[in-house]
Amino acid sequence: RQPHSSTAARPIVGPSLIQDMGDWDPLRESDVPAGDVPSGGASEEPVLIAGTSAAVARRDMERVVSDLGRKFAREAPWSGMPQSKADFSWHTPSCTLENWRHTDVKVQLGPGIAHVTLNRPDDNNTLTEGIVAGLCDAVVSLHSRPDIRVVVFSGEGKLLCAGRDPKGDSYGFNVKPGDRDPQKLESEGQEALDGGAFPDGKINSGRLLQGKLWEAWAMLPQFTICLANGSAIGDGMGFVVCSDATIAIRTAFFGFSDTKVGLVSATLSPHLLSKTWASAAKNMLVLGQVLSAESAHEKGLVTRVVDGAEEARGAVAQLAAEVAKCGPGAVQAAKELVLGVAGRQVDESVMFLSMALAARASASDEAEQARAGERPWAALAIEPAR
Repeated sequence: RQPHSSTAARPIVGPSLIQDMGDWDPLRESDVPAGDVPSGGASEEPVLIAGTSAAVARRDMERVVSDLGRKFAREAPWSGMPQSKADFSWHTPSCTLENWRHTDVKVQLGPGIAHVTLNRPDDNNTLTEGIVAGLCDAVVSLHSRPDIRVVVFSGEGKLLCAGRDPKGDSYGFNVKPGDRDPQKLESEGQEALDGGAFPDGKINSGRLLQGKLWEAWAMLPQFTICLANGSAIGDGMGFVVCSDATIAIRTAFFGFSDTKVGLVSATLSPHLLSKTWASAAKNMLVLGQVLSAESAHEKGLVTRVVDGAEEARGAVAQLAAEVAKCGPGAVQAAKELVLGVAGRQVDESVMFLSMALAARASASDEAEQARAGERPWAALAIEPAR
């Protein structure tokens, strides 16, 4: 409320207020019941909100501060570690990698490696229902396959992926409700709704699934390679920004043109920012920029640019050979570490996560074997398909 003309409002951050609150501990439970503040003349004194012409009664301000203090003391949000593992309980694969049933997405297994390939070249590998279902099955299945150490994502035809299905939802995937665990998806949807993900108040399962798939992809325990056989546009950029490395054909292009049709590729933005710096990401998202393979390489989106399919396969083999030298568990822990701390303020939760992952790696069988002079994982070849 506005201050009375007969009473001079005091700034909310003034010296007298700081002195008054100097001995108050917001994390200590008070003997005063929640919401009750002793009455008195001073409690009604208006306190000016800095930077505005509005003021609130001192009593009301103290009540808000007291209630927030109790909430923080009860929930202790600072005590939790950053989340660095994916939750994929929302999806149960319809088939195994060995008994693969999808035709829109192909899976080829080799020693220590899996090739996941989009197989709708006549449709530019658009993210249709069939492709989304196959990708969900592949990504979730790979989370439980420690024998696979490298995953290569690619596409048949001239394009890697043309993005979302134009017949689907403008902000998510076009999916059938029966394709997912309905109870889990409903629970996740309600949580997203409560968190403000759906401003219109309507749960959109396709939009939710989109975010869940990219998260699970980025958190795969294997070293992931995007072999960009051609261009990736819009949501097709998920292949690039959610993979650990990208090998691109020189003629490929990459970008987001969503703003030119009144949309924003918001779901992929956290993953984009894990690959490039903020100003580059802003230009891509705001201006709808489409980059050449060389330009994408300069901005950190592409690891290596090659001139043809044969050179691309050679680049994949070189990366696989490097991965073979590393302990599989250590690779997974290193990915969890980066995903858990990237972009976060360095505080105790980040420090504790770093310490926990370091301790887990140090106590692992792989570390024990290395201390004994043995590295059995290095003898297990990873052989990409030719």
